[in-house]
Formats: sequence, structure tokens, C-alpha cells
Amino acid sequence: MPERPDELGPDEHMGDDGGGAIIVGSKGKMMCGTYGMNPTLLPTSRTKEVNVPKTLARVPEGHYAQWVNACIAGYGKQEVSSPFEYAGPLTETILMGNLALRAWNVKENNRFTGRKKLLWDAQNMKITNYDAANQFVKRTYRDGWNKAGF
Repeated sequence: MPERPDELGPDEHMGDDGGGAIIVGSKGKMMCGTYGMNPTLLPTSRTKEVNVPKTLARVPEGHYAQWVNACIAGYGKQEVSSPFEYAGPLTETILMGNLALRAWNVKENNRFTGRKKLLWDAQNMKITNYDAANQFVKRTYRDGWNKAGF
């Protein structure tokens, strides 16, 4: 846990039961609960004073329920806050980080290869400059468990 901020009153809870975060900026501090829930300026009295305009539409039912409702409605019949056109490339970017970590631990000639710049070909879903990393991109399924077997 970080040190309790001086701006937080003695009876005020820091974060939430699952943890949280403290963000220190050039104009002050802010805290929130787990997953960014309930963002609050510090001291907490500033939260009531400062009016931050909401520029993005909110999802009152939550993202998971929104996704399920869109699935039930059918393809293209309900707008979602994180469409695959945005979420797909974002997920691919995050998975590249995982791929880089896995590739860093590849052994060649009984030595770890270490850091490498990986070049990603999204169209063909493969690393173009370090073939050893491609073992982590796709897996080989046992007989009867491949895509055609489902």
C-alpha cells in the first residue's frame, strides 16, 4: 500500500476493499478504487467543487451486460461502447506485450535470447523477424480438438 496522502481526512477511506490507485499530477492528486472505480480528487472536498464534463457516453448497465445484449440483438443491430473495430486492435497490442515477454525467455543453444524487437504482421498473424516467437502465437491442438473437431 502507498503511504496515506496528507490530503485524505482521518475518517476517509483510501481506495476500496479491493485496493485502488493514487495518481499524482502537476495540479494535484486523485485516488480511485479497484479498476478505476469512484475517482475522487484530493482533498475529497475538491470533487464537489470541480465539474469535469463527461465527453464519453456512459454504460449504465455495464460493459458485460451491454455485450450480452448486443449478442442477443444480433450482429450490427446494437451499438456498443467498445466495438470490435476498436477492441480487436487494442487486444492485439496488449497480447504483443505478452508475446514479447514469452519470446524473451526462448532458449537457443542453451542460452536465453534476451530482448528483441518483434515485427508483427497482423494480416498473417505472425512475427516476421524472429520465427521462434511464433510458437506462442498459435497452438497445435491434439487430434480431435482442432477447430474442425468442435
